[in-house]
Amino acid sequence: MRPKALVACIAFLAAAAGCVRYTVVPPAVDLGPLGPVGLVTFEAENAKGDLDAAATRYFLQEVTAAQRVPVVELGPAADALAGLGKTAFDREAILALGRKHDVGAVFLGEVKVTKVKPQIDLAAPLSKALFARAAFDLGVAARLVDTGTGATLWADSALRQGTVGAVGLDDGVPVFSVRDKGAAMAQLLREVMFRLTWDFRPTRRRL
Repeated sequence: MRPKALVACIAFLAAAAGCVRYTVVPPAVDLGPLGPVGLVTFEAENAKGDLDAAATRYFLQEVTAAQRVPVVELGPAADALAGLGKTAFDREAILALGRKHDVGAVFLGEVKVTKVKPQIDLAAPLSKALFARAAFDLGVAARLVDTGTGATLWADSALRQGTVGAVGLDDGVPVFSVRDKGAAMAQLLREVMFRLTWDFRPTRRRL
């Protein structure tokens, strides 16, 4: 291609790219009309450590980054239920939670670790508490419940596979620590929570 033709072609492509227009698509779930939203600490299944608190923290970060909605942290499920004189989040408990904390809806969630495959150093001393490298599946499920009706407004789940180099084993139960911000588990949690909160994010669509 001749130099002049090449320059003309590049100019045309640049102009065409500049003419591409996008429109903002509102999020699938708009939290704004709900007012303040409650958040119960996610429950961790098949794991010990600070996984529950870390999962809740990253979920909160992603939700508030997606929409500037005020969120009231309600603490662990056991404490929130005890304050209501309840043992489970049934319809009556949800309605009572809304009245007590003046929230229009509440997030409930669970983080679950499955398929843990520890790779323990055979030279390490045998004990009930060992630290090893491990591969596992990390699943998070959450739902948003209306505190005025008890109806579920939104529910979703996300699953990722991960590997960490310092997971503890306490009587065969994995113990995860997410205090190190550079740890693989922290990064994995961020990825899962970003995926889980996709419905709360506005997107762009090409016209």
